[in-house]
Amino acid sequence: MKKNLITILLFLIIMPFFLEAQTPTSVKLTRPNGGEKFRAGTSEDLTWDTVGTYRAKWTFQFATSPSGPWTNLGGATNILDSAARRGRFAGGFRVPAVKTTTGYVRIILVNPDGTLNESVSDINDAPFEIEQPEATRSDSVLKDPINNRVKLTSKKIYSLDGYVYVDDGGILEIEPGTIIIGDTVGQNSAICVNRGGKILAQGTAKNPIVMTSSAPPGQRRGGDWGGLLICGKAATNHPGGEAALEGGIADGSTVRVRGWFGGKDTPDDNDNSGIVEYVRIEFAGIAAAPNSELNSLTMGAVGRGTRINNVCVAFGNDDAYEWFGGTVDAKYLVSFGTLDDDWDCDNGFSGRIQFAVAQRYKERADVSTSQAFEIDNDASGSYNKPYTTVLFSNMTAIGPLADTSWTATATGSGEKNYSRNFGAAAQLRRNSRASIVNSLFLGWPRGIELLSTGTQAAANSDSIFIRNNYLYGIKGQVLRLDGTTPPITPDWILNPAFNNFVDVERPQKALLTNPFIIGNDFNPVPMTSAPYLNKASFTGNGIVKIDDPYFTKVNYVGAFEPDIAKRWDLPWCEYDPINKAYLPTSVNDEEQTEEPSIKISPNPVSSVASVLYNITRDDNVQIRIVNPAGALVSTIASSRYQTEGYYEFAIDVNQIPNGVYFVQIITSNGIISEKFTVVK
Repeated sequence: MKKNLITILLFLIIMPFFLEAQTPTSVKLTRPNGGEKFRAGTSEDLTWDTVGTYRAKWTFQFATSPSGPWTNLGGATNILDSAARRGRFAGGFRVPAVKTTTGYVRIILVNPDGTLNESVSDINDAPFEIEQPEATRSDSVLKDPINNRVKLTSKKIYSLDGYVYVDDGGILEIEPGTIIIGDTVGQNSAICVNRGGKILAQGTAKNPIVMTSSAPPGQRRGGDWGGLLICGKAATNHPGGEAALEGGIADGSTVRVRGWFGGKDTPDDNDNSGIVEYVRIEFAGIAAAPNSELNSLTMGAVGRGTRINNVCVAFGNDDAYEWFGGTVDAKYLVSFGTLDDDWDCDNGFSGRIQFAVAQRYKERADVSTSQAFEIDNDASGSYNKPYTTVLFSNMTAIGPLADTSWTATATGSGEKNYSRNFGAAAQLRRNSRASIVNSLFLGWPRGIELLSTGTQAAANSDSIFIRNNYLYGIKGQVLRLDGTTPPITPDWILNPAFNNFVDVERPQKALLTNPFIIGNDFNPVPMTSAPYLNKASFTGNGIVKIDDPYFTKVNYVGAFEPDIAKRWDLPWCEYDPINKAYLPTSVNDEEQTEEPSIKISPNPVSSVASVLYNITRDDNVQIRIVNPAGALVSTIASSRYQTEGYYEFAIDVNQIPNGVYFVQIITSNGIISEKFTVVK
């Protein structure tokens, strides 16, 4: 009887396979279906009705007419409808660089001999649109590989024509204030520094180097171009000590020159690939192929002889920063509007990172699940060495949740929703041994994840430090573990010896000034009453060397101290790059001057507003509030000596009647003013 039951069960399992594996006689494409508006160069899903399609192979084609001519979509040919890909090819439609209002995709059956079966096909019911903004006009085009010294000047706007490689022996020198734009939106373009090449991109706080979209202001989007990729000769735990960059930018395995990284059997952990300082990388992450987006700043086996500091990544369509092996260090990193992860580490990366801030937008998250940190030893979770032992200190990771009562939805749109594709503030997995200390997390669906037995065992043996961290406004699990019998328990993070603090209730308890404001009013500086300002510790244990001299031994947790004048992300970061107008400069860095400015937020104001202003030289400053007639309403400062820089103060309007007023900043250079409205 038992044998008969097993036979019947096997029949019930196997029979549907044979029934569904018959040659299909029809197919129905369900996405795209018509009426959609796609952006050139992005990855979109392809879906189809699964009735009768199981185990069949399909090819997807593109045309600008329902009758063709049809062109195969790259990476979307001979696609097997299997249990793992049942009626859906996630990201399989790499939108072509073709501006059209009559776009069509065709799904067509592949015969066993490899030919296409025209009688079993379907197209979208109505046309879709592909948007492709007109490219900004440039003064000079970068196209050819760089194998000597090439200098870019701030007097020009440069555009990329495809992939621009800096080959072995080549040097790309970029003057402060220089602007580089990608190729036409939808066309693959990036700067790739190969092993032995160098990039000397050394901007200044007043004149950062900008790498951005070719689209005009107001029309820029994530994924408009590729990004900056650097390949070094340091160690990686890939077999053979080298590997090709993701995204299809590398040459073949028989060549292994362009887009390949790692020092093979003789790695040089002090390798020098140049300088990247005061650089903005905006709207990068193009889908070079289906499901193969480039990162904004990719570092493959980059050595610690390379200097990377003061980098701002905005609206990247994959990861903001990704390290594949290597030893390079970095300080003062900014990431906002990223689609996937902010700091992604793999393949034996062992650098030291200090002072970084990430701000997430609640509607921008990737189907692969977006976190601030995603850290692996490698893709398979092997014990390959060197282990991924990166050490992070003084990080501020601002998640998508301004309120833990918000609801996770498919798109995140709506006042009280966020994308369900957001995951944890930090995910350490696949046998990694990374550490995060002295850091601040707020507004995340989950807190810390330690996944895989190897990672959990490393935490249990103090090879991983999660210490002196403050977590606020965590909606779900504070510490998530996988496995049936993990060697640590969920209360591991609350071990008194680790000095972590958790308050899951509200992210506002982190007492940052304006952490969830989008745009130039964003302010991640803590208030002076924040409880973690004297809680940092740099005491190591011999395994995790947080006492390393590289780290600046500050007393505060998080990326910033509560002094607006010492806000290190200003003025070189631009928090509204979508609308920023970029023009070449015609003078040297030393001759450039920054204009004084005032920003008031919120405006209109009903209770208290924050006023951020800057002065461009040391001076005596008067600050006052006046009405439209110029009559004095209030004096904030009658004569205050201040050095060049940014300052902030608060206005309490509870004693000021409704109406229009002006904040005036008076120096020896004159008066600047900003209007605000009181509405109570």
